[in-house]
Formats: sequence, structure tokens, C-alpha cells
Amino acid sequence: MILPLYFFLALALGVFFLNAGASSGQDSSPFYLQDLLRRAHALSLHEQRYWRLLLHYRPDWLGGYESEIDEPGFFLASNGKTKPKAELDATLTAFFSSKLVGRSRQPARCAFIARYEWLKSVLAIDESRLPPEPCERFRSWYAELNPASLSLIFPSAFLNNPASTFGHLLLRVDQKGQTEATKILAYTINYAAELPPDTGVEYVYLGVFGGYTGYFSTMPYYLKAKEYGDFENRDIWEYRLNFTPDQLHRVLLHAWEMGNASFDYFFFKENCAYHILALLDLADPDLYLADRFRFYTFPSEGVRAIAETPNLVQDAVFRPSRRTKILRGREALNADERDWLDKIIENPQMTQSESFARLTPIRQAAVLDVASDHFLYRAATESDSAPFEARNMTVLLARSQLSVAATPLRYQPFSGPPDQGHNIIRAGVGIGWREREFFTETNFRLAFHDLLDPEYGYTPDAQIEALSIALRHYHRRNNTRIDRFTLLNITSLSPVDSLFLKPSWKLDTGFDTVQRKLCRYCLTGRANGGIGLAAESRWLTREVYFGFGEIVSEYGRAFDHGYRVGGGLSAGALVDITDRWKMAATTTYLGFAAGDKKPEWRVSAQQRFTLSRNLALRLDFNQRANRQDYLLNLHFYF
Repeated sequence: MILPLYFFLALALGVFFLNAGASSGQDSSPFYLQDLLRRAHALSLHEQRYWRLLLHYRPDWLGGYESEIDEPGFFLASNGKTKPKAELDATLTAFFSSKLVGRSRQPARCAFIARYEWLKSVLAIDESRLPPEPCERFRSWYAELNPASLSLIFPSAFLNNPASTFGHLLLRVDQKGQTEATKILAYTINYAAELPPDTGVEYVYLGVFGGYTGYFSTMPYYLKAKEYGDFENRDIWEYRLNFTPDQLHRVLLHAWEMGNASFDYFFFKENCAYHILALLDLADPDLYLADRFRFYTFPSEGVRAIAETPNLVQDAVFRPSRRTKILRGREALNADERDWLDKIIENPQMTQSESFARLTPIRQAAVLDVASDHFLYRAATESDSAPFEARNMTVLLARSQLSVAATPLRYQPFSGPPDQGHNIIRAGVGIGWREREFFTETNFRLAFHDLLDPEYGYTPDAQIEALSIALRHYHRRNNTRIDRFTLLNITSLSPVDSLFLKPSWKLDTGFDTVQRKLCRYCLTGRANGGIGLAAESRWLTREVYFGFGEIVSEYGRAFDHGYRVGGGLSAGALVDITDRWKMAATTTYLGFAAGDKKPEWRVSAQQRFTLSRNLALRLDFNQRANRQDYLLNLHFYF
């Protein structure tokens, strides 16, 4: 009896250990999970900076933490948005399950692969004790990227689209074996707000206060380059980043995770620049790129932060827009060739004329290349592209008959790299004279750039000012008051010529101090806009002349009935005296049809002298009705 008893006992134990070995990923998982949780708590992993970067945790006002991610499905714990430790525990637990999670509907190890890779490395997780997860979707995505390095991409400002008023930031994943000719085929990592197709003026309010949702996406670079360079005339700057393979890998792992995330989009803070910088912080937690911006994040400042980080940028490359190519290509033609360019654009059949054939083949090619670029631009930007495509075919046919290569051109930007422009915040101190009274002034502007600021690194002939205020102290009366406040002021001067017929426009909202009747220092609200034309000349160095038809509304107790509404005309000039010295002058006549109907003339003249990149001296003269003031300001940019 004893021998059979031992036999059956041995057989039972053998079966038990066989089953235990075969199903160790299930039967032993509760014990292994508890061991991982114990070690994670002992190491306080939930307090480590890398975990907080992965979950985008930021300190809150109560001493705790809250994630900037606003999609509930990104968190595996019900309170994971505000509890880093609970989210860590839930994440480790989810690794032992094949349940589909997140917006991408994958097992946790695949949906949140950056979390898994980091926890696996610090806890030495034994993958054989977890359910097998091949993560085929991620592997296929990563293989398609074929990553070798990363480049930061900065398309310049596009004033006709509020979402791109201050420029944009995205990443390009440069591929192994990539050349200058093939990098257009690489993929980009982009963050942007999802906007309805009929977005109007409500974008300003909703964008400022988080009314839209932002998402990360991956798309081919040629689509973005075509959108920016061909449709929107935006020059592009490319900064190749100096990341190690491991750093690049960490960024891409988290970029994959961001497919499960969404954010409330804030135009001035949590925007494209902020989230791209936060993504790059995953490469090296000691970079602290996103942490440098507490109240605002502008794309140009993001570029500056990266460019000023030692050894982070390998090189910078300029990619001209179609418009820049056309303008620079025309500059390379002599006067006779420019005449032929105008004739061919007007009538492409002129390419077959005997007179045009008298040009050498290389010069004919130069003219035809610019003409073709122009027709491609018009085809991309006009609602009816067919006529321009047909004209371009005529030009290309003539070009194909010339057995000469295109003349290589080095397209110089019209402005410098964005990281080398002045800083965007401006403060000033000044002295002035108004109506026989001396005053001192302090002023502050949150952003960004005006027509008189040093232009290098910014879009030429464009002004974008937001949230500026000026305080004046009048010494004779010993009182201090707000002189002016600007909520938003945008001016876009687009010089027209035979190739580009684009209107100029302006928009201005805020408050001004005016003197009328018995009201000596009345603060009045204003909202006005205008549309017009601008023209460029080179009579001195470079001048831009402009004129606008304007509508204006003003509100305040200085006016009869408390308001006035009307319109008028303005004309002026913007003149580059030297690289450091710039002048502007404007004359405006306004008539009013409602409220206080007394018409008004306004004259202003300014000049700015740049002392250094972030220091400038400025003299302003302003006249409204018969009252004048003079102001000398020293401006600091920081």
C-alpha cells in the first residue's frame, strides 16, 4: 500500500509542477506583480522625474500633481490624472492583462510602450512571466519611420491663419540612408488643435481659453512642406538635433503613446511649441525645455531654447517657400529677362517667339524656371487651378526643348533664423511731452513684434502685438494713469507687383487715452480694421508704401452719446534707412456716421535705432485732432 501511495503522490507533484511551469505567466502572476509593486514603491518610482514626464504631470496649487493630458482613457487608474502612484500601480497591474485600453484599443504594454520599456529597465521585469504581446502595430509603425535622427521644423508665421500667427513647431523623423533629395519623404510628428471647418472669429476666444482639443499625429513631411511652402508661402527652418540612438528611441516610444492622448489646446501656453518641447524632454530629462515656459510658449522661443542648449543642434537648414523661390529667382534675372518673365506669364506662347530664342539657352531656362514656379504657385493657391496648370504645361514644354541644366541658386531668406531674432517680451522706459506737460512712461508688451522692432529673425513687414500696456506719470499734476492698452494688433503689409497681387490688412483692439472737450485724460475703447494695398521700392534702401480703407469704432465718455462709429483712409510709409535705423509715418482721416460725428485727422511718425539685438531706442510723435505728444523710449527685449 505504501508504494502505490508514494507513486500517486509523486505523480500528483509532477503534474502540479508541470502545470505551474507551463502557466507561470498566470498562476504566479499575483506573486510576481506584488514583488514588482513592492520594488517600485521602495524605489519611489512615482516620484521620479521620468515617470512624471511620461504622464505629463505638473505641480498643482495644492502641492500635489495633475497631468496636462485631458483624455480619461490615457490613465489606467480612475484617479490617475492626479495620483502618480495610483497610476504607476495600475500600469504595472495592466501589464499582466491582455485587456484592450486607450483610444488605440491595444493591450497596455503596446498602447503605453514607453511606460513599459522604462519600468522594464528599472525593475528588470522578466518578460517571460507576462502574457506575450508582439505589439505588431507599433513594430510596423516604427519600421515605417526607419529612424536615424530627429529634426525640429519651424514654419514661419502665417498671418492669414490665426492658428499659425506666431509660427509652428513640429518634428521630422529623419530616416536611415536619407539624402537631401529624399528627406521630403520622411515622416513628421505634429501637434495641433482640431478645428471645425467653419472656424471664424470665435477661434480667438476658444483658442485662448482652451475651447479646442489638441492631438498628436504622424504624417509624411512632403504634405506639411507643400502646405507651408506652396499654399501658405511660409519659409521653413530645419534644425537637426544631436540625439543618441537611445534618446531618439525614447522620444519615438512616447510619440506612439501620444496617439492615446488629447489635450485642451491653449493658444498662448499649451500649444504646438509647448508639447513638442515636452516630447523632447523625454530624450533627456535634464533638458528641462518645457519647464522654461510658465505663462506662455511661442514657437520662436521654443526654437531659441533648443538652439541655445549646448550641443543640442547639429546644423540648421533653410527651406524657401515657393514665393521666396520666385522672388529670389526673379532677382537673379537682368532687366531684359524680367521683361520676358512678365510677357511669358501674361502669354506663355511667347516662349516660342524668335525674340525670346535670341537669349542663350541657359538664360531662357532661368526665365522659364521662374515662370513655372509662378504658375505652380497660382495653381496651388487659386480656387480654379486649371488655367494655370495649362499655362505651366506650355512653359514646361518649352523648357524641355532646352538641353541645359537649371542654374543652381542659393535662396537667401528675407530674414534671419528665428532663434537669432530679438526676444519677444518687451519692456520700455521713456520720457515725453504732451500739451505743455512733462511725463515719464513705463510700458510692457507680452508679445511679439511690431513694424519698428528689429526685423532680423521675423517675418518682414508684419506686426503682431498682444497684451501690451503703457503707464504714464504726469509730473505737473502728479498723477499716474494707463495711457494705452492693446489686446491684439496685427498688421500685414504685402507689397504687390506683377507676380503677387495680395491685399494688406490690419486689425486693432484695445484702449487709448484721448483728450476731448472737458475730458482731458479719458480712457476709450477701440476696435478697428482695414484692408488695402502696399508697394515696395528701392529709391533709398528699401521702402514700403501703403494705404488702407478703415472702419473704426470707439467707446467712452469723451464722445457724444458715449461712442462713435465710422471709417476713413490712411496712408503711410515704412523706410529702412540702414540695417539699424528704421522710420515709419502714417496720416489718417476718419469720418463718423454714428454717435459723435466730429471728423478727425491723425498723424504719427516713429523712428527706431537698434543698439543691440535686445536693446533699441525709439522716438514717437503722435497727433490726434490738434493735440500732440512726443515720446522717447528705451526698449529692452527679454
